[in-house]
This record gives sequence, structure tokens and C-alpha cells, in this order.
Amino acid sequence: MTGRLILLRHGQTYSNVARRLDTRPPGAELTDTGRNQAWNVGEELVEFCGAGNGSAGRLGAVISSVALRAQQTALLAMNAFEQSAGLEEFSMRIDVLPGIHEIYAGEHEMLADDDSHRSYATALRGWLDGDDSALIPGGETYLELMGRYQPVMEELVLAHLADGASRDVLMVSHGAAIRTMATHAAAVDPDFAFAGYLGNCRFIVLEPGDRPFGQWKLVRWADVDHQI
Repeated sequence: MTGRLILLRHGQTYSNVARRLDTRPPGAELTDTGRNQAWNVGEELVEFCGAGNGSAGRLGAVISSVALRAQQTALLAMNAFEQSAGLEEFSMRIDVLPGIHEIYAGEHEMLADDDSHRSYATALRGWLDGDDSALIPGGETYLELMGRYQPVMEELVLAHLADGASRDVLMVSHGAAIRTMATHAAAVDPDFAFAGYLGNCRFIVLEPGDRPFGQWKLVRWADVDHQI
């Protein structure tokens, strides 16, 4: 098994509950439900990464977006991971990196009406299709997202997953950004990616191998086993 990049969406936030398009950091904090989701996925990752008996298994690096919800998710998930795997508290280092925050909603930031949500969904479809004109007024195109996000992914792969290393890198990020980046990293069918909603604290897994970005292998999309 080669190295894997695990792209984890943050837990439920107060803005999620209020249906607000909250994309600009620092953003809302986790609800109690979101905190439980983060803890539970941390325990889930113990098995997924082959950790236990005082070993972190394959998990070699943990990265978080600068957004508050992502940092809280990463911290709670790793607290649960440490306890479940028999590791020392705070032994799992979390690095907060710029560039992997959510795609900016522009003029619809913090709005919750149906029209704003339809506009964001239309833009998302365009981002997945590779339409460089798709955006919300005042927001970002998918090329602008890739310009800040792709270098982070590639640098992590080079630093932790090169030479066939059987390690995992966990990136705690955001739903639309994760779906868009995974689609372009692994040439995922845009129809599948658009239909494949990524719930809070669910994750997509990529195997970069020695292939260039755009030819990475998709091994898991949320809770549906899918392989190209």
C-alpha cells in the first residue's frame, strides 16, 4: 500500500446549523454535535490508519486549515486518536497551514437564503467541471483555489509520501474545497463528485504515488468505496 492523503471535512458548526455560507476564516466554531463528530472520527482513524498499542500506525502528519472549525476538529480528533491508540496526550502534532481554507462565497458570505445556496451549488458544479468563469460575484474561481491549495498538497506529498512511503497525511479542510481539489487531483467524474456530498467529519482518500497531480488515484469518497 502506498502513501495516502486523507482529506477530512470539519465537524458541524453553528453556521452549518443556521445554513449560513460561512467561508471566510476564522469562521464559526463547532457545535456540541460537531465536537462529537470530531471525536468519533478520531477514533475511526485509529483503525483506518492501523494505529494502536502505543503506535500511531501509518499516520505521519496532521494538517489543519486556518479556520477555527478545522483547528477544533483536528485537535479533538487527535485527542481521541491518542486515547484510542494508547499514545501520550498531545503527541500528535498539528500543523496549521494557509491556503487550504474554503472557497470564498464572495457577496453571499454569511447569507442563508435559498437563492444564495443555489448560486453556490451552481458555482460548485462549475468548479468541478473546470469552468474557469464559475464563481460567485466577489468570490473565487477554481483556478484561484487550486493556485493556493494544490501547492500545499504537493509539498505534503513530497515531504511525507515520497519514495513509496506507506504513510498517511491527514488534512482537515472544507467540503467544497475538498471535493473540488479531489476531483482535479484524481480526474474524478464531475457528475459523481457533484452528487457525492461530503458530510461533516467524513473524508476522501487519495493515493498520489509517483504520479503527477491530475493523475492521482481515488480510493475512497466519503462512505462510498470508489476507485478509478
